[in-house]
Amino acid sequence: MKRPARTVFGAAIALFALYELSVLVFAYTGDAYVTSDLVTLSAEIEGPVSELAVKDNETVTKGARLFTIDPTPYQLAVDEATAALANAEATLALSRDRLTAAEADLAAVQAGQTNAKETFDRVSNLARSEFASGQAIDDATRDLATATARSAAAAANVEIARQTIAVNIASVQQARATLNRARYQLSKTAVTAPEAGRVAPFRTRIGDYLAVGTPVMTLVTNSDRRIIANLSERHLARLSPGQHAWVTLGSQPWVLHRARVTSIAPGVARSQNAPLTVPYVDPATDWVRLPRRFPVELVLDNWPEDLGFYLGADARVLVFF
Repeated sequence: MKRPARTVFGAAIALFALYELSVLVFAYTGDAYVTSDLVTLSAEIEGPVSELAVKDNETVTKGARLFTIDPTPYQLAVDEATAALANAEATLALSRDRLTAAEADLAAVQAGQTNAKETFDRVSNLARSEFASGQAIDDATRDLATATARSAAAAANVEIARQTIAVNIASVQQARATLNRARYQLSKTAVTAPEAGRVAPFRTRIGDYLAVGTPVMTLVTNSDRRIIANLSERHLARLSPGQHAWVTLGSQPWVLHRARVTSIAPGVARSQNAPLTVPYVDPATDWVRLPRRFPVELVLDNWPEDLGFYLGADARVLVFF
């Protein structure tokens, strides 16, 4: 009885030693999954859906149309803003013509004022030599005062015309901004794919009224395909980007794919109530508390064309140090 007990005890110690030594050689986890960049497409304007150009699980290229919000009210807003801009520009042009006319009138009045001043000076010189009558001096004085008043009024009209132009320029800028905003909103009625990928199943249907910010569908893009492996903290001291690894995917459980480590999370949240700016990895299963695990990103050296891509699929990862 003693010999089998010693054998079992010795085997247990040997297995434990091998397990502890294994952390110096490799890290393994079955807590891994496939992911890529996701784009959730939402409505930037409100209105009913008038077109759904894709179906569930459809593969789309970058720039392909996905859905359309009824553009009618936004096209009408563009037409109205276009007319308002044309009216503002016409008013500005008219104001500039009025300024030109006011400046011409001012030049004519100022010429008359100059003539009246010269006449007044000449009559004044004659009056000092007693060659001009008092009536002539009175007439010259009156004509000079009248010309000066007309010149002041004409100058005021020029200034008013210039201020009117400034107001009209502001009106044109406001109308142009309104038109640009209307055009921008019209452009947002047709939503296109920002990247190539596949459309995840969605529930939106033609006729649904969307508010601003309403999520419509999610695009699983082909960008940055990667494996997220949650590895025990006991391996962190020996993990580093660039290390080679082997990966099996849930869709091909018996096929090994060569991969490499690209990044290691610098930290994790200690509870689900912590800010979600850092990842949270649940350290517990149904009845066992696991060591703290940190997300490690890996990429396949070559993602086979015939492999397919399934976001969230399980994976198993073996990293060699």
